[in-house]
Amino acid sequence: MRQGQFKRGATSIYVVIVVMLLLAVITASFIRIIVGEANKTTNDDLAQSAYDSALAGVEDAKIALKKYYDCSISEEKMESDECAPIISAFNKGFGAADITDTTDPSYGYCDVVGEALGRIDPDASIKEVLIKESDDPSREGYEHVSQAYTCIMIDNTLGDYRSTLSSSTPMRLIPLKTADPSSITGLRISWYTSEDGEFRNLNFGNKAYFYPYGEPLATPPTLSAQLIQSSQDFLLEDFERNVGDSTNNGTVFLVPTDEYSPNTHLSASVLRDSNDHVSRNDPQKIYCNKNSSEEFACSMSVSLPQPIGDAHRNSETFYLILNLPYDQPQTTFSVQLCKDSGGTCEGDDAIADFVDTQIAIDATGRANDLYSRVEARIEFTDLFFPFPRYAVEATGSDEDSIKKNFYVTADCIRWKEDRSGEIAGSCPDTGDEPTEL
Repeated sequence: MRQGQFKRGATSIYVVIVVMLLLAVITASFIRIIVGEANKTTNDDLAQSAYDSALAGVEDAKIALKKYYDCSISEEKMESDECAPIISAFNKGFGAADITDTTDPSYGYCDVVGEALGRIDPDASIKEVLIKESDDPSREGYEHVSQAYTCIMIDNTLGDYRSTLSSSTPMRLIPLKTADPSSITGLRISWYTSEDGEFRNLNFGNKAYFYPYGEPLATPPTLSAQLIQSSQDFLLEDFERNVGDSTNNGTVFLVPTDEYSPNTHLSASVLRDSNDHVSRNDPQKIYCNKNSSEEFACSMSVSLPQPIGDAHRNSETFYLILNLPYDQPQTTFSVQLCKDSGGTCEGDDAIADFVDTQIAIDATGRANDLYSRVEARIEFTDLFFPFPRYAVEATGSDEDSIKKNFYVTADCIRWKEDRSGEIAGSCPDTGDEPTEL
């Protein structure tokens, strides 16, 4: 063999080896990608199945809670054979999430839903509720994955009430249920989280609230907060008058501002004076921090006046109505009950718990060996209760359906219309003529 031919053969071998190595690397890379995507798909499938298992636990918790409250109607029903195990399970389950003492029998109690619905054996070593595609015994073992919810914790005493206001649900009627309503000295209202919008993009300059053509809305939104309360005995007329420093009704309008002011607390006189028909009810500017590291951009507290009468609040007529006057933008809010002397919810043990206003459900679901945890809040009140938002509201297309004239004037409270239909009286504040709407 000639030397030139040998060199050409060696070169060909090197080329073949390099190409084979390159193809091996490419093949290995494709195999790695395929295996990785397959594992990712499997993990995503398991994660979704675990999440679905946790949601199934939340739905079962709703069923169990409905049974519990149905059983709590009377002592006789509570002691019946059907209701006794349900009541027993919830007596152990309520508040278990707040127990830190490991020696407490209710510490870490996860089986309230399974026991209340009779879906687990109290003496079983593994207490979880399996989720099956079918009850058909012949299908046993054919499920795609092994699903179950493993732990459901339920709490009916919560440190705050949370919900969302939006254009579809611009009002919340919140029962202020607590162990001792007469001890409540104030409320703390916080609103607008980073999930509603980025704090750095807060827009305080737009005061029109309804901008056309996609212009930015005023954010955070303006809120109105109305207090309704009474003593044990009351008359309907008590909600439209004040007696000394006491009142049963008051409304405050909270307007966000970036003008810094350390005063984020309103006195009880603000609510009291709002129910005085000869006083101005000016909107209150509330400082909202666009650089806040807290959960809410806006937060304020207001002291509560005493109800008219014996100063002992009736727990059945103690409400807060939060309203989004302009129906936008959407905002998440939190309400806390203050029991400190200043009504500011500041200091140790300054916050009273809501009782049975909202129920917190902490559910853990499993799919094979992958777990998912869901936290939800529910309430057993009619979310579509037809509570009026306005003093006068026209429904229908009849332009003559309201037979009333409205007038607007500056700081004038003495205008009236006499029997002849002419405007009578005077306006001592400015002398301006009223404008008919």
